[in-house]
Parts: sequence; structure tokens; C-alpha cells
Amino acid sequence: MKEMNTAMIMNLLHKEGRLTRKELSVITQLSATTVSVLIEELITKNYVEEIGEQISSGAGRKAISLQINKDSGYVIGISLGNNFLICAFMNLHGECISEYQTKIATGNDSLGEQINAALISCMNQVEGLNMKLIKGIGISTPGIIDELEETVVYSSFLKLSHFNLRKQLEVFFPQVPIKIVNDSNAAAFAEHYSGAGKDKNSLLYMTINEGIGAGIILNSHIHSGYKGGAGEIGHLPVDPDGEICNCGERGCVETILTSPFILKKCQQRSAELGRAIPQTFEEIIALYEADEDWLEPIFNQVLSTTTLLITSTVNFISPEAVIIEGWMNRSAKFSEKLRVALEKFPFPFEFTRDRLLPASYGEKGALYGAATLMLHRIFRASILE
Repeated sequence: MKEMNTAMIMNLLHKEGRLTRKELSVITQLSATTVSVLIEELITKNYVEEIGEQISSGAGRKAISLQINKDSGYVIGISLGNNFLICAFMNLHGECISEYQTKIATGNDSLGEQINAALISCMNQVEGLNMKLIKGIGISTPGIIDELEETVVYSSFLKLSHFNLRKQLEVFFPQVPIKIVNDSNAAAFAEHYSGAGKDKNSLLYMTINEGIGAGIILNSHIHSGYKGGAGEIGHLPVDPDGEICNCGERGCVETILTSPFILKKCQQRSAELGRAIPQTFEEIIALYEADEDWLEPIFNQVLSTTTLLITSTVNFISPEAVIIEGWMNRSAKFSEKLRVALEKFPFPFEFTRDRLLPASYGEKGALYGAATLMLHRIFRASILE
């Protein structure tokens, strides 16, 4: 019970920033005595610090504000993305101290070497680094993962098969706790915890760029489903006569919504029309925003498929918010059309436009989500010893 209460206090201080003993007692419904005892222990261990009196309009003794001592430890966040590997050292406030980013390698061996190089680079950037203060490592990755075995079972995009991250990291950190989480789930949690979906108990997070994925938050917890398969929506078949997907099947969602496939279709169409062939997806977005008529059929299919995905999921889980990360946020025209389509759909309850939100963390959502989930684990008393 003591461990649970300590973790609850630490997580509250992390999320809210600063609270008084009285505020902690009210929020946690723990007695003032229990809160005081736990806080004194945390202050003694240097994990919590007093930061002065809280501003008050009333008379009498002013309450002392408390916060986590940000310099009492580090957490490492590693994001294995479809395009980039990002590694960051963060303090216990979740603030980035050092960061390393590079185009991601593929395959077990190549990616393993790259992770080692990223860790060395980040460590070299932290002046006077005390390795004993590294409290945990949070890792986000696409694909199917086994959290208990700390292994990426399979990732088609990164060409990984039974990639054991614990074995990869134990060379540098043999005793440091590791938290591995699917990238979309991690990003969904970041948005729920401190981003666009803060204070919402349920949300659907969708990332649509070179690949596509989804994360689900239900009752303020990640819903990963059986063996972590929830949210793996990229290969849902939606067009029997469509293009061959990277997975080998025909007409998957990825072949309609992701930027490489859209670019390819637009290039083919522009060649058929004898137009200058756009070379980048950013050119396509600019042309679409400029109301080029020849792009409308392609983007209308994108719109109808996106609407189908969102409406189906909303009808299944009824989230408070739908959060989008990816290229759609760079097109005001498409975003508005999507809002209108969702508003018109005959949901059991009206879908208001304020339920569709752009992601706050962008491409770094998975990084911050993995680090935040690791911080939650760190704040358990047994790890604070």
C-alpha cells in the first residue's frame, strides 16, 4: 500500500508540476498525516523538494509548494520510427537534456549497432553524467511486441524479427529497467497525458505518414488488445482492385492513405495529363491546397477511406477525441473536409468538430510517450530505492 501511495504522489507531482501537501491529500484522499510522512521520506531521498510558499490571498501561514527534484535521476527515451531513430536523455520532469537523431537502419544487426551509437552520442552530450542516476529506459517501436520478453516480435517496416531489446541494451545498462511499447500506443499516451487529449479518459490516436497506425486509450489506460494487436489498422483491406501493398496483399488502407502511395498515384496521373511531374509529397499538398482539379479524385478516395476508418472505430469504442498525427495536419483543406464528413455522419451521438484534434507532439509523440511511461514505472517506490 505504501508503494502504491508513493507512486500516486510522484505521478501527481509529475503531471501537475507543483502541489502542496494539502492539495495532495485532497486529490489522493489520503490523510494529511500519511501524505506528510511519505513526502518527508521522498525529500530525504532527494526525489521531492520544497520550492517556496504558494501565493495566497488569505491570511495565515502559506502552504509550501512541492515538486519533483528534476536532477535526481535520468530517463532515456528511444523512438524507433519509420524514418528516424531518436534517442534522448531526460530529467525527472521529462525535460530533454540531450538528443540524437538519425535516419533509421533496418534489420536486427544494423539497428542494434545504430542504437548503441545513439546511446553513446547522447551520453557524451551530458556533462558529468552519473550512470547510477539512469533510472530507466522507455522504447517505442512499430510492429508487434512482447513487453514481458522486451522483444520486437515482428516489424515489417523495420525488417525486425524477434529483436530482443533487453539483450541489446544490457551491454550499457545491465540493471536498468526497460519499458517497451508500440509506437502508436506510446504517442497516444503522450497526447492523453500532457498533449491534445489531456484529461480525456478515452481517445483514438491515428498516425498517417509513410505508414499508418493507431493507438487507443480507454479509461485512461492504453488498450493494446490481445498480444498487442490493437491498432494495427494499416493492412485492413478496403479496395479489392487496388494496388499491391508492401505486405503483398492488394488494396490495404496503406495503399490509399500513406504519403508514398499518394505521391505515386499523383505522379502517374500527372504523367497521363502531360503535366510537370511533382517530385515530393509537399508539392502535392501545395497543389491540392491550390485547388488543382486533377487531384480531387485521388484525395476524395483518401477522404472517404479516412472517414470510414474513423467512423467505424468511433462507433466501436466511442472515444472523447480523435487525434491525428501526420500529413493531414499540413493540409487545412483536407482537415476541414474531414471535419465536415464526420459532422455529417449519422453517429448515435453528434460528432462535434472539436473532437477531431491535431497531435501536440508531432513525430516525437512516441518518444515522449515511451519516456513518460517509463517515468511512471520509476515512480514506484521499489525503483526509487
